[in-house]
Amino acid sequence: MIKNVKMNIKETFLKLTSRTYPHNTEHELFDLLPQDLDMDEFGNLFTKIGESDVMFTSHLDTATSANTKVNHVIEGNIIKTDGKSILGADDKAGVTIMLYMIKNKIPGLYYFFLGEEVGCVGSKKLSQKHKVEKLPHINKVISFDRRSLDSVITFQASSRCCSDKFALALAEQLNKFETTFKYDKDPTGVYTDSAQFTQIYPECTNISVGYYSEHTFSERQDIDHLTKLAEACLKVDWNSLPVERDPASVEYSYDGWGSYYGGRNSRYSTCDWYSESVKSKPTETKKYFHDTKYNYVSSFTLNDKGIYTAVDISNIRFDDEREDIYDFIHQIEVEYQTMTWNGVTLKVFYSDGRTTEATRNDLIEYLPSLDLAKLGEEREADLSNVCGYMDSDYIGDL
Repeated sequence: MIKNVKMNIKETFLKLTSRTYPHNTEHELFDLLPQDLDMDEFGNLFTKIGESDVMFTSHLDTATSANTKVNHVIEGNIIKTDGKSILGADDKAGVTIMLYMIKNKIPGLYYFFLGEEVGCVGSKKLSQKHKVEKLPHINKVISFDRRSLDSVITFQASSRCCSDKFALALAEQLNKFETTFKYDKDPTGVYTDSAQFTQIYPECTNISVGYYSEHTFSERQDIDHLTKLAEACLKVDWNSLPVERDPASVEYSYDGWGSYYGGRNSRYSTCDWYSESVKSKPTETKKYFHDTKYNYVSSFTLNDKGIYTAVDISNIRFDDEREDIYDFIHQIEVEYQTMTWNGVTLKVFYSDGRTTEATRNDLIEYLPSLDLAKLGEEREADLSNVCGYMDSDYIGDL
Protein backbone atom coordinates (compact mmCIF):
# COMPACT_ATOMS: atom_id res chain seq x y z
CA MET A 1 0.00 0.00 0.00
CA ILE A 2 1.39 3.41 -1.01
CA LYS A 3 1.57 5.85 1.87
CA ASN A 4 0.53 9.44 1.23
CA VAL A 5 3.29 12.03 1.11
CA LYS A 6 2.21 14.61 3.66
CA MET A 7 2.12 18.35 3.12
CA ASN A 8 0.95 20.92 5.63
CA ILE A 9 -2.13 22.28 3.87
CA LYS A 10 -2.60 25.19 6.26
CA GLU A 11 1.03 26.27 6.11
CA THR A 12 1.07 26.03 2.30
CA PHE A 13 -2.13 28.07 2.01
CA LEU A 14 -0.81 30.77 4.36
CA LYS A 15 2.38 31.09 2.31
CA LEU A 16 0.48 31.31 -0.98
CA THR A 17 -1.84 34.01 0.44
CA SER A 18 0.88 36.03 2.16
CA ARG A 19 0.56 38.56 -0.69
CA THR A 20 -1.95 39.44 -3.38
CA TYR A 21 -0.94 38.79 -6.97
CA PRO A 22 -2.81 40.87 -9.55
CA HIS A 23 -2.55 39.69 -13.15
CA ASN A 24 0.91 40.36 -14.63
CA THR A 25 2.54 39.81 -11.21
CA GLU A 26 1.93 36.05 -10.98
CA HIS A 27 5.62 35.43 -11.63
CA GLU A 28 6.33 36.78 -8.14
CA LEU A 29 4.63 33.65 -6.83
CA PHE A 30 6.72 31.18 -8.81
CA ASP A 31 9.35 30.69 -6.09
CA LEU A 32 6.64 29.18 -3.86
CA LEU A 33 5.75 26.57 -6.49
CA PRO A 34 7.61 23.39 -7.52
CA GLN A 35 10.61 24.39 -9.60
CA ASP A 36 10.14 21.56 -12.10
CA LEU A 37 6.87 22.91 -13.49
CA ASP A 38 6.92 23.63 -17.23
CA MET A 39 5.78 26.89 -18.82
CA ASP A 40 3.67 26.93 -21.96
CA GLU A 41 3.94 29.52 -24.71
CA PHE A 42 1.37 31.72 -22.97
CA GLY A 43 3.13 31.83 -19.59
CA ASN A 44 0.88 29.30 -17.83
CA LEU A 45 2.60 26.70 -15.65
CA PHE A 46 1.85 23.00 -16.03
CA THR A 47 3.04 19.48 -15.38
CA LYS A 48 1.93 16.01 -16.45
CA ILE A 49 1.99 12.99 -14.15
CA GLY A 50 1.38 9.47 -15.42
CA GLU A 51 -1.50 8.58 -17.73
CA SER A 52 -4.88 10.16 -17.13
CA ASP A 53 -7.81 11.65 -19.04
CA VAL A 54 -8.11 14.57 -16.58
CA MET A 55 -6.83 18.13 -16.74
CA PHE A 56 -6.84 19.78 -13.29
CA THR A 57 -6.83 23.58 -13.15
CA SER A 58 -6.50 26.49 -10.75
CA HIS A 59 -5.36 30.07 -11.25
CA LEU A 60 -2.49 32.11 -9.84
CA ASP A 61 -3.80 35.68 -10.03
CA THR A 62 -5.80 37.52 -7.38
CA ALA A 63 -8.91 39.63 -8.00
CA THR A 64 -7.38 43.00 -7.15
CA SER A 65 -5.12 45.62 -8.67
CA ALA A 66 -3.21 45.93 -5.39
CA ASN A 67 0.06 44.03 -5.06
CA THR A 68 0.25 44.09 -1.31
CA LYS A 69 1.07 42.13 1.82
CA VAL A 70 -1.79 40.19 3.43
CA ASN A 71 -2.18 40.20 7.20
CA HIS A 72 -3.84 36.94 8.21
CA VAL A 73 -6.37 36.64 11.02
CA ILE A 74 -7.09 33.07 12.15
CA GLU A 75 -10.23 32.27 14.10
CA GLY A 76 -10.61 28.53 14.60
CA ASN A 77 -10.91 26.88 11.21
CA ILE A 78 -11.42 30.22 9.42
CA ILE A 79 -8.57 32.18 7.84
CA LYS A 80 -9.32 35.77 6.82
CA THR A 81 -7.53 39.13 6.66
CA ASP A 82 -7.39 42.19 8.89
CA GLY A 83 -9.93 43.82 6.59
CA LYS A 84 -7.38 45.88 4.65
CA SER A 85 -7.01 43.53 1.67
CA ILE A 86 -8.65 40.55 0.04
CA LEU A 87 -7.31 37.14 1.07
CA GLY A 88 -6.73 35.50 -2.29
CA ALA A 89 -8.24 32.14 -1.30
CA ASP A 90 -9.75 32.54 -4.77
CA ASP A 91 -7.81 30.73 -6.00
CA LYS A 92 -4.87 29.83 -3.77
CA ALA A 93 -7.16 27.22 -2.23
CA GLY A 94 -7.26 25.46 -5.58
CA VAL A 95 -3.52 25.88 -6.05
CA THR A 96 -2.94 24.28 -2.63
CA ILE A 97 -5.02 21.22 -3.51
CA MET A 98 -3.22 20.74 -6.82
CA LEU A 99 0.20 21.04 -5.18
CA TYR A 100 -0.80 18.29 -2.75
CA MET A 101 -2.00 16.06 -5.58
CA ILE A 102 1.22 16.67 -7.51
CA LYS A 103 3.30 15.88 -4.43
CA ASN A 104 1.47 12.57 -4.16
CA LYS A 105 1.86 11.89 -7.89
CA ILE A 106 -1.85 11.61 -8.68
CA PRO A 107 -1.99 11.09 -12.47
CA GLY A 108 -3.25 14.05 -14.46
CA LEU A 109 -2.36 17.12 -16.48
CA TYR A 110 -2.05 20.03 -14.04
CA TYR A 111 -2.45 23.61 -15.23
CA PHE A 112 -1.89 26.79 -13.19
CA PHE A 113 -3.43 29.56 -15.27
CA LEU A 114 -2.66 33.27 -15.48
CA GLY A 115 -5.24 36.04 -15.50
CA GLU A 116 -8.46 34.19 -14.68
CA GLU A 117 -9.78 37.20 -12.77
CA VAL A 118 -9.39 39.54 -15.74
CA GLY A 119 -11.06 37.41 -18.37
CA CYS A 120 -9.62 33.87 -18.18
CA VAL A 121 -6.62 35.13 -20.15
CA GLY A 122 -4.30 32.13 -19.82
CA SER A 123 -6.92 29.42 -20.22
CA LYS A 124 -8.55 31.22 -23.12
CA LYS A 125 -5.29 31.24 -25.07
CA LEU A 126 -4.65 27.59 -24.34
CA SER A 127 -8.20 26.58 -25.28
CA GLN A 128 -7.87 28.36 -28.61
CA LYS A 129 -4.81 26.25 -29.29
CA HIS A 130 -6.61 23.07 -28.18
CA LYS A 131 -9.47 23.78 -30.59
CA VAL A 132 -6.89 23.22 -33.32
CA GLU A 133 -4.67 20.70 -31.53
CA LYS A 134 -7.02 18.80 -29.24
CA LEU A 135 -5.34 16.51 -26.69
CA PRO A 136 -6.82 13.11 -27.61
CA HIS A 137 -6.40 11.62 -24.15
CA ILE A 138 -8.26 14.36 -22.24
CA ASN A 139 -11.97 13.89 -21.46
CA LYS A 140 -12.34 15.91 -18.24
CA VAL A 141 -11.32 19.40 -17.13
CA ILE A 142 -11.74 19.99 -13.40
CA SER A 143 -11.20 23.39 -11.79
CA PHE A 144 -10.78 23.87 -8.05
CA ASP A 145 -12.21 27.38 -7.89
CA ARG A 146 -15.71 27.46 -6.41
CA ARG A 147 -16.99 29.10 -3.26
CA SER A 148 -18.70 27.26 -0.38
CA LEU A 149 -18.46 23.56 0.50
CA ASP A 150 -20.64 21.37 -1.67
CA SER A 151 -20.82 22.28 -5.37
CA VAL A 152 -19.93 20.19 -8.38
CA ILE A 153 -20.86 22.64 -11.12
CA THR A 154 -22.91 21.41 -14.10
CA PHE A 155 -23.63 24.78 -15.79
CA GLN A 156 -21.32 27.77 -16.20
CA ALA A 157 -22.73 31.03 -17.59
CA SER A 158 -26.06 29.19 -18.06
CA SER A 159 -24.40 26.72 -20.44
CA ARG A 160 -24.01 23.01 -19.72
CA CYS A 161 -20.39 22.21 -18.86
CA CYS A 162 -20.64 18.65 -17.55
CA SER A 163 -23.27 15.93 -17.43
CA ASP A 164 -25.33 15.29 -14.31
CA LYS A 165 -24.08 11.70 -14.36
CA PHE A 166 -20.47 12.86 -14.17
CA ALA A 167 -21.20 15.43 -11.44
CA LEU A 168 -23.12 12.96 -9.29
CA ALA A 169 -20.41 10.31 -9.65
CA LEU A 170 -17.73 12.78 -8.58
CA ALA A 171 -19.86 14.02 -5.67
CA GLU A 172 -20.47 10.43 -4.58
CA GLN A 173 -16.75 9.67 -4.48
CA LEU A 174 -15.88 12.84 -2.56
CA ASN A 175 -18.65 12.17 -0.03
CA LYS A 176 -17.57 8.55 0.33
CA PHE A 177 -14.04 9.46 1.32
CA GLU A 178 -15.07 12.23 3.75
CA THR A 179 -18.28 11.61 5.64
CA THR A 180 -18.76 15.28 6.56
CA PHE A 181 -18.98 16.25 2.88
CA LYS A 182 -22.31 16.89 1.15
CA TYR A 183 -21.20 17.53 -2.42
CA ASP A 184 -23.93 17.53 -5.05
CA LYS A 185 -24.48 18.71 -8.62
CA ASP A 186 -25.00 22.46 -8.85
CA PRO A 187 -26.28 24.26 -12.00
CA THR A 188 -25.52 27.81 -10.74
CA GLY A 189 -21.89 28.18 -11.81
CA VAL A 190 -20.58 31.52 -12.99
CA TYR A 191 -17.37 31.21 -14.99
CA THR A 192 -13.84 29.95 -14.45
CA ASP A 193 -11.03 28.44 -16.51
CA SER A 194 -12.68 25.05 -17.10
CA ALA A 195 -15.50 26.78 -18.99
CA GLN A 196 -13.03 27.69 -21.73
CA PHE A 197 -12.81 24.01 -22.70
CA THR A 198 -16.49 23.01 -22.82
CA GLN A 199 -16.58 22.95 -26.64
CA ILE A 200 -13.48 20.77 -26.74
CA TYR A 201 -13.67 18.21 -23.91
CA PRO A 202 -16.83 16.42 -22.69
CA GLU A 203 -16.84 16.88 -18.91
CA CYS A 204 -15.77 20.28 -17.53
CA THR A 205 -16.61 21.31 -13.98
CA ASN A 206 -15.69 23.43 -10.98
CA ILE A 207 -15.55 22.16 -7.39
CA SER A 208 -16.18 24.03 -4.13
CA VAL A 209 -12.97 24.50 -2.14
CA GLY A 210 -14.29 26.22 0.98
CA TYR A 211 -13.78 29.94 0.46
CA TYR A 212 -16.45 32.63 0.90
CA SER A 213 -16.97 36.31 0.00
CA GLU A 214 -14.31 36.22 -2.71
CA HIS A 215 -13.29 39.54 -4.27
CA THR A 216 -14.05 41.36 -1.02
CA PHE A 217 -12.06 42.41 2.04
CA SER A 218 -14.27 39.97 3.98
CA GLU A 219 -12.99 36.95 2.05
CA ARG A 220 -12.37 33.91 4.23
CA GLN A 221 -11.27 30.29 3.90
CA ASP A 222 -12.46 27.24 5.80
CA ILE A 223 -9.06 25.59 6.19
CA ASP A 224 -10.49 22.41 7.71
CA HIS A 225 -12.60 21.82 4.61
CA LEU A 226 -9.64 22.53 2.35
CA THR A 227 -7.52 19.99 4.24
CA LYS A 228 -10.23 17.32 4.06
CA LEU A 229 -10.80 18.01 0.36
CA ALA A 230 -7.10 17.73 -0.40
CA GLU A 231 -7.01 14.32 1.29
CA ALA A 232 -10.17 13.15 -0.50
CA CYS A 233 -8.74 14.17 -3.88
CA LEU A 234 -5.95 11.64 -3.40
CA LYS A 235 -8.52 8.84 -3.13
CA VAL A 236 -10.92 9.69 -5.98
CA ASP A 237 -10.65 7.37 -8.97
CA TRP A 238 -10.61 10.22 -11.48
CA ASN A 239 -10.20 8.03 -14.54
CA SER A 240 -13.27 5.94 -13.70
CA LEU A 241 -15.64 8.93 -13.66
CA PRO A 242 -18.22 8.57 -16.47
CA VAL A 243 -17.96 10.55 -19.69
CA GLU A 244 -21.38 11.28 -21.16
CA ARG A 245 -21.66 14.87 -22.39
CA ASP A 246 -21.17 15.69 -26.09
CA PRO A 247 -19.00 18.85 -26.30
CA ALA A 248 -20.50 19.62 -29.72
CA SER A 249 -23.98 19.86 -28.21
CA VAL A 250 -24.99 23.14 -26.55
CA GLU A 251 -27.49 23.03 -23.69
CA TYR A 252 -28.65 26.07 -21.73
CA SER A 253 -30.32 26.21 -18.37
CA TYR A 254 -33.93 27.38 -18.44
CA ASP A 255 -33.69 30.02 -15.73
CA GLY A 256 -31.77 32.40 -18.01
CA TRP A 257 -29.69 35.09 -16.35
CA GLY A 258 -30.51 33.72 -12.90
CA SER A 259 -28.47 30.58 -13.42
CA TYR A 260 -25.61 32.57 -14.91
CA TYR A 261 -25.38 34.73 -11.84
CA GLY A 262 -26.58 32.37 -9.13
CA GLY A 263 -24.49 31.12 -6.27
CA ARG A 264 -21.42 33.33 -6.38
CA ASN A 265 -20.62 36.67 -4.81
CA SER A 266 -20.03 38.71 -7.94
CA ARG A 267 -21.45 39.44 -11.36
CA TYR A 268 -19.16 38.73 -14.30
CA SER A 269 -19.37 39.97 -17.86
CA THR A 270 -15.73 39.82 -18.84
CA CYS A 271 -15.14 36.25 -20.05
CA ASP A 272 -16.53 34.54 -23.16
CA TRP A 273 -20.09 35.59 -22.43
CA TYR A 274 -19.14 39.09 -23.61
CA SER A 275 -16.08 38.19 -25.66
CA GLU A 276 -17.54 39.15 -29.02
CA SER A 277 -18.45 42.68 -27.96
CA VAL A 278 -15.07 43.08 -26.30
CA LYS A 279 -13.18 41.90 -29.36
CA SER A 280 -15.07 44.31 -31.58
CA LYS A 281 -14.13 47.29 -29.40
CA PRO A 282 -10.35 47.16 -28.84
CA THR A 283 -10.24 50.61 -27.23
CA GLU A 284 -12.22 49.56 -24.15
CA THR A 285 -10.95 50.60 -20.73
CA LYS A 286 -11.39 48.72 -17.47
CA LYS A 287 -11.39 50.56 -14.15
CA TYR A 288 -11.30 49.33 -10.57
CA PHE A 289 -12.55 51.02 -7.42
CA HIS A 290 -13.25 50.05 -3.84
CA ASP A 291 -17.00 50.18 -3.28
CA THR A 292 -16.88 51.10 0.39
CA LYS A 293 -20.65 50.76 0.90
CA TYR A 294 -20.46 47.06 0.03
CA ASN A 295 -16.78 46.47 0.96
CA TYR A 296 -16.05 45.15 -2.53
CA VAL A 297 -13.31 45.64 -5.13
CA SER A 298 -15.56 46.51 -8.09
CA SER A 299 -14.73 47.05 -11.72
CA PHE A 300 -16.44 48.25 -14.88
CA THR A 301 -15.50 48.43 -18.55
CA LEU A 302 -16.31 51.34 -20.87
CA ASN A 303 -15.87 51.45 -24.63
CA ASP A 304 -14.53 54.50 -26.47
CA LYS A 305 -18.04 56.01 -26.46
CA GLY A 306 -18.42 55.70 -22.71
CA ILE A 307 -20.83 52.77 -22.94
CA TYR A 308 -20.70 50.13 -20.20
CA THR A 309 -19.85 46.72 -21.66
CA ALA A 310 -18.99 44.79 -18.49
CA VAL A 311 -19.29 45.11 -14.73
CA ASP A 312 -18.07 43.17 -11.69
CA ILE A 313 -19.93 44.35 -8.59
CA SER A 314 -20.98 43.06 -5.20
CA ASN A 315 -23.78 40.54 -5.13
CA ILE A 316 -25.68 42.82 -2.74
CA ARG A 317 -25.21 45.91 -4.94
CA PHE A 318 -26.46 43.89 -7.91
CA ASP A 319 -29.61 42.88 -6.03
CA ASP A 320 -30.16 46.49 -4.94
CA GLU A 321 -29.77 47.68 -8.54
CA ARG A 322 -32.25 45.12 -9.79
CA GLU A 323 -34.80 46.11 -7.14
CA ASP A 324 -34.41 49.81 -8.03
CA ILE A 325 -34.87 49.05 -11.73
CA TYR A 326 -37.96 46.93 -11.15
CA ASP A 327 -39.45 49.65 -8.93
CA PHE A 328 -38.81 52.21 -11.68
CA ILE A 329 -40.50 50.03 -14.31
CA HIS A 330 -43.53 49.67 -12.06
CA GLN A 331 -43.64 53.43 -11.46
CA ILE A 332 -43.87 54.18 -15.18
CA GLU A 333 -46.62 51.52 -15.43
CA VAL A 334 -45.08 49.34 -18.11
CA GLU A 335 -47.22 46.24 -18.58
CA TYR A 336 -44.77 43.40 -19.05
CA GLN A 337 -44.62 39.65 -18.51
CA THR A 338 -41.09 39.32 -17.12
CA MET A 339 -37.75 41.08 -17.17
CA THR A 340 -34.06 40.32 -16.56
CA TRP A 341 -31.09 42.47 -15.51
CA ASN A 342 -27.52 41.23 -15.96
CA GLY A 343 -25.64 44.34 -14.86
CA VAL A 344 -25.24 45.69 -18.39
CA THR A 345 -28.56 45.12 -20.16
CA LEU A 346 -32.19 45.15 -19.03
CA LYS A 347 -34.47 42.90 -21.10
CA VAL A 348 -38.24 43.27 -20.86
CA PHE A 349 -40.48 40.52 -22.22
CA TYR A 350 -44.14 41.13 -23.10
CA SER A 351 -47.11 38.76 -23.33
CA ASP A 352 -47.44 39.38 -27.08
CA GLY A 353 -43.92 38.05 -27.70
CA ARG A 354 -42.15 41.38 -28.02
CA THR A 355 -38.83 42.07 -26.26
CA THR A 356 -37.23 45.43 -25.54
CA GLU A 357 -33.80 46.21 -24.15
CA ALA A 358 -32.21 49.08 -22.24
CA THR A 359 -28.54 49.45 -21.39
CA ARG A 360 -27.04 50.60 -18.12
CA ASN A 361 -26.29 53.91 -19.84
CA ASP A 362 -29.95 54.27 -20.87
CA LEU A 363 -31.07 53.78 -17.28
CA ILE A 364 -28.57 56.16 -15.64
CA GLU A 365 -30.70 59.15 -16.63
CA TYR A 366 -33.47 57.83 -14.37
CA LEU A 367 -31.32 55.95 -11.82
CA PRO A 368 -28.07 57.90 -11.23
CA SER A 369 -26.88 55.26 -8.76
CA LEU A 370 -26.10 53.01 -11.76
CA ASP A 371 -23.30 55.37 -12.87
CA LEU A 372 -20.31 53.37 -11.59
CA ALA A 373 -17.84 55.70 -13.32
CA LYS A 374 -19.06 58.62 -11.25
CA LEU A 375 -19.06 56.50 -8.12
CA GLY A 376 -15.48 55.42 -8.87
CA GLU A 377 -14.38 59.03 -9.30
CA GLU A 378 -15.86 59.88 -5.92
CA ARG A 379 -13.86 57.04 -4.35
CA GLU A 380 -10.61 57.64 -6.27
CA ALA A 381 -8.93 59.65 -3.54
CA ASP A 382 -9.71 57.02 -0.91
CA LEU A 383 -8.43 54.23 -3.15
CA SER A 384 -4.89 55.55 -3.36
CA ASN A 385 -4.18 53.71 -0.09
CA VAL A 386 -6.38 50.68 -0.70
CA CYS A 387 -6.45 48.94 -4.06
CA GLY A 388 -5.87 51.57 -6.73
CA TYR A 389 -8.16 53.07 -9.30
CA MET A 390 -6.55 52.46 -12.59
CA ASP A 391 -6.97 51.85 -16.28
CA SER A 392 -6.38 48.22 -17.17
CA ASP A 393 -4.62 46.93 -20.27
CA TYR A 394 -6.07 43.49 -19.67
CA ILE A 395 -9.21 44.02 -21.71
CA GLY A 396 -7.12 44.24 -24.86
CA ASP A 397 -6.44 40.52 -24.45
CA LEU A 398 -10.07 39.48 -24.23
